[in-house]
Amino acid sequence: MFKSTKDRLIFVTIFSLICIIATALLIMYKKIDIESEQDENKQIESNIIASTKNTYYYEKKVIDLKGKYNQNDLEIIGKQASQDKIEFSYFQIEGLKNKTIQDKINKEIENITFNSYKEKINIENVNNLSVSTSCTANYGNILSLNVYCWGRTKESMEGQNTDIIDIEKGINFDLNTGNKIEFEDFFTPNAPMEDIIRKCAYNSILRDKAELSLSQEMVVNNYGNIEEDIAMVMEAYKRNKIDQFYCTTSDIIVMINDVSIDIPMIDWADYIVIYNVFLSDESLFENDDIGYNNLYTLTTRQKDSYYYYTNYQNESNYFIDIFFEWQEDNASEFEKQLVASKIKDIEEEISNLKVLANQNTQNFYIMNYKITVEDYFDDFTKQNLVKCVERGNSYEMTVHDFTENIEPIIIQDNRNVYESDVEFVYDFSSQLNIAPQEITEYYNPETEQKVVI
Repeated sequence: MFKSTKDRLIFVTIFSLICIIATALLIMYKKIDIESEQDENKQIESNIIASTKNTYYYEKKVIDLKGKYNQNDLEIIGKQASQDKIEFSYFQIEGLKNKTIQDKINKEIENITFNSYKEKINIENVNNLSVSTSCTANYGNILSLNVYCWGRTKESMEGQNTDIIDIEKGINFDLNTGNKIEFEDFFTPNAPMEDIIRKCAYNSILRDKAELSLSQEMVVNNYGNIEEDIAMVMEAYKRNKIDQFYCTTSDIIVMINDVSIDIPMIDWADYIVIYNVFLSDESLFENDDIGYNNLYTLTTRQKDSYYYYTNYQNESNYFIDIFFEWQEDNASEFEKQLVASKIKDIEEEISNLKVLANQNTQNFYIMNYKITVEDYFDDFTKQNLVKCVERGNSYEMTVHDFTENIEPIIIQDNRNVYESDVEFVYDFSSQLNIAPQEITEYYNPETEQKVVI
């Protein structure tokens, strides 16, 4: 009986220990589970807060269709090089305060220029090749490049058939760091990317298939494998294969295999942040007078050698837009004096306009002219003459009238400059009952006197 009682006592003791251990384990597990759930909830809450902040941040960075932007104050310096059968055209930048970043970008521009053709073109099979690297966007602390390779094979030069080879690439830099910009960095986190890619791919492929009909309309006679092309594009996007793209001030162009996709920024402005997201509190540039300031978004201007003189100023209550077209090479002394006199008159008029605008802040003032000076032989008078054509006008209105009625015309004309005959001489006759004026003067360069024709 004693043995039996002892056995029972041992059994009860062991059983009690097992129960205590099991209970303790359950309590610990429950505590861990609760803590884990709390941590998970905190992480979810943190992600939601971060996402909200992120979305709010990016909402402030999207394109303002009525807004303005500044070009980067960079010098874009053209370069040429030759190598065997290849002609290279590219550029380098100058003007960044951080020379390490500037050198990094310039080396990468050279690298992609001199090596972009190699992965697809065997130079032994090519008779000649041209590689051109151009700057397509230079604003908002970003730099965008398009690299285009074009050539002909040896066989095509010997035979009758044309066999053209071409490659197009894109690369984009953040001037703050010198690092390359990823495709989705152009967009807000909540952008409907698949929808954007699909719709733009369809429109771009359709555009490329369009042909001019007898009635001078663009029509698509053969849709081909358009659905397969779009499926290929979407698959590439889903697999993060969009690595060749560049932008202008109005479009993002994506290259996937042989398909080029145009994403018009105006159609997706609520999701595109490229104008603002890379801006910095302090200027990255050594100078502040190289690029144009206060250009309208989705418009562009080039400071190139085509115009001898330009003056663009877009401020709170005045707008100045002036172009002077003149070829200085081989010009006579009289021409040089005439041009210098015209520009002096323009700048005096601008100074007077600024004084007037400063005194009358409720009014808005516009000065808009295009001036052309050229020499030619006149068949009627049988002599060499110099012709000066001034087209444009000056206008005065209230700030409200400008904002509501005139500024939209200026913005639209600037956005349509490549699609129409607009030469930055604006016509406000329907709104202001004042049309651009045109004055033509003829001079005899020998006597320096005006000639009536």
